[in-house]
Amino acid sequence: MFLVCWYLVLALLATSSCSKILWSSSPVTDYSNIIQETYLLGNGKIGAMPFGRPGEEKIVLNVDSLWSGGPFSVENYTGGNPTERKDKYLHDIRSWIFQNVTGNVSNLLGSGDNYGTYQVLGNLSISHNNDAMPGTYQRNLDLDAGIYTTNYSTYAGDLYTTSVFCSYPDQVCVYQINSTATLPEILVRFENQFVNRALASSVCGEGYTRLQGITQAGPPEGMKYEGFARVIGAEESSTKCSQKDNGTLVVPLTPGLRSIGIVIGAGTNYDPKKGNAETNFSFQGEDPSLQLQAMTSIAASKAIEKLKERHVEDYQGLLGAFALELPDPRGSTKVETSKLFSSYQSSSGDPFVESLLFDYSRHLLISSSRENSLPANLQGRWSSELSAAWSADYHANINLQMNYWAVEQTGLGKIQEGLWQYMQDTWVPRGRETASLLYGALGWVVHNEMNIFGHTAMKEDAQWANYPASAAWMMQHVADHFSYSQNITWLRTIGYPLIKGVSEFWLSQLQEDRYWKDSTLVVNPCNSPEQGPTTFGCAHYQQTIHQLWANVLAFGPLVGESGSALLKYISSRLFHLDKGLHFTSWGGIKEWKMPESLGQVYDYRNNTHRHLSHLWGWYPGLTLVSPSSLYYLSGYTNRTIQDAVRTSLYSRGIGNGPDANAGWEKVWRAACWARLNDTEMAYSELKYAIEQNFVGNALSMYSGKKVPFQIDANFGFAGAVLAMLVVDIEEPHMTRKGEIRIVVLGPAIPGAWGGGRVRSLRLRGGGSVDFGWDNEGVVTWAKSLAEGLRFVDKFGKIITLE
Repeated sequence: MFLVCWYLVLALLATSSCSKILWSSSPVTDYSNIIQETYLLGNGKIGAMPFGRPGEEKIVLNVDSLWSGGPFSVENYTGGNPTERKDKYLHDIRSWIFQNVTGNVSNLLGSGDNYGTYQVLGNLSISHNNDAMPGTYQRNLDLDAGIYTTNYSTYAGDLYTTSVFCSYPDQVCVYQINSTATLPEILVRFENQFVNRALASSVCGEGYTRLQGITQAGPPEGMKYEGFARVIGAEESSTKCSQKDNGTLVVPLTPGLRSIGIVIGAGTNYDPKKGNAETNFSFQGEDPSLQLQAMTSIAASKAIEKLKERHVEDYQGLLGAFALELPDPRGSTKVETSKLFSSYQSSSGDPFVESLLFDYSRHLLISSSRENSLPANLQGRWSSELSAAWSADYHANINLQMNYWAVEQTGLGKIQEGLWQYMQDTWVPRGRETASLLYGALGWVVHNEMNIFGHTAMKEDAQWANYPASAAWMMQHVADHFSYSQNITWLRTIGYPLIKGVSEFWLSQLQEDRYWKDSTLVVNPCNSPEQGPTTFGCAHYQQTIHQLWANVLAFGPLVGESGSALLKYISSRLFHLDKGLHFTSWGGIKEWKMPESLGQVYDYRNNTHRHLSHLWGWYPGLTLVSPSSLYYLSGYTNRTIQDAVRTSLYSRGIGNGPDANAGWEKVWRAACWARLNDTEMAYSELKYAIEQNFVGNALSMYSGKKVPFQIDANFGFAGAVLAMLVVDIEEPHMTRKGEIRIVVLGPAIPGAWGGGRVRSLRLRGGGSVDFGWDNEGVVTWAKSLAEGLRFVDKFGKIITLE
């Protein structure tokens, strides 16, 4: 027993000394509350949620493309697009709105029929009926390695260690169990209790068990999906298959066998390359079975340690591309993770917790978005239900965008390849149809909610569905990728064609303002995301289109289109485009270009709505902050604009209005305050988000600390922290030759983070910088090889490079 206890002491000490570990002394046993207790793993395509008591462990499995709905539910699925042209209604809609200020787009609205939902694949259960001795259990997720581990001892004094990791190089997840004694009989099986056997069933064979299912019996035939698990490392024994026990694979007790592994693959017959007119938008690919058998067989031919080595090398190559080091003044590394979050107070904060959340954010994105996967959705890659909240889809009026806020600056730009591919495969083909049928336009357009089947049209309610600006916003992510990577080949083949197509769409949609008669070009009709009326000149639209067109004008010459008619036309139109910056009578920035004399005033003080759409150009956009030029304003040095943004933020509240108490709205506010160099407000919002929305496993909930789970605040948290660390706002291609660009280091670093440092923060133009700060949060040193830059602290003092 002494050896058992000493083993556990060493394990706990190892945990407490590492600043990047989530840990708990209690197993996850309540499936209904799994999303608030489990720790998350993934390799992009597969998501894994380990849970269960010792001796009865399970792994909830998700695969990125497992959706109901779409062409797998009806043969004539159109992505929401109408069967006849509706652009004929636009003239009357626009005329009415210019005459009456507000109107409606009821003739353009569609439906979400057969939209579908992201859904869970099932559980892999590994049982051996050994109970843990009380006080000896611990589970943890090592963020440095991306490996989940449980440790416990039995009443007989045997030590057990199980681990789970999901490998991108081998495209599988791996479960391993080790014991200091001979392993007992182990049962391995798939479960899916949400569907009946007509839709999903488990079978086993020599050394494997599999779950095969279909989303609907048809017609048409639903999407096929499969989980495949293969036992490795049990050469001394021969597995047995029990079909009567739902395909249970039995690894019998074999003297001397103390370790086995299981490689797990999952897939569907979804094929994003079949989402175009040439393939009748079927999205239907090959049955995944043969591919999974081959993939798991190849993985199983490798030793478990080799699989782990390949995983860690790949994972750390991404995670280690950037580092943020904050102090641990309270010794929080020694405190169980759930207790850290239950006791966290926004009045005091905890730098360790804030650092842990930053690291977890990057782990989650690496785990849910890789080069060959669909992008991270509303729940990243993790759902425990057949029908996820909001379908766990792609909301593109903040949520999808926020998922990727921290990518470029922390060296994760490569993992966005799946995002670019998703837009090319599922947005552009149907989006061209939507542009033509709804707007009579060239180019392509999408709206607020998208599934994986090219749903690009509006849904039922204009307030949130009438949002054709979503693609324009996403094009800023495209522009940022080039700004940080300077990959001209990527820009020529992927980035510029995307931006060009969205730019073409907006050329035909802007109207000369016939209400104010000020010769500006405005969008009509528009709805500011999720609130207010259908009107014209919404600030959010004007700001995003400004930046879109400025980018296409900058990038066109780089890819050989400097003299094109498109660029000449956009250049002439951009000069007249309303910039989306107008002021309220009470000093804020207007969200709508409407007179305040209307009977119902929409731009009223203390509107605490969750969205900050009218401040998009301040953060995450650049239109309100970039240095003055033909196309941009100069808000970062302009007190009038700064004061208006500040007034709007105070008016909007701290992110707990009657419409929501979500985490993402708070971290967005934190980022906006950071860009104002307001350390106190930025840090207050960041801490408030943790206190209100983050639960014991470090995940963010949507409604306070109540389900549903929505991952964007986890991702957005890192973006807000980065906004507190640096202001790097000017596109390098906008700088005149020979000019020095100023980068502000530490615009809003709180004193609580005193003595911290950053390694390898990426900069626009392709460079990077290391820096650190004093106990007041003022940057005191920096190292960088980037050229053409001048680094200053929050007070404007030049930082001499070491």
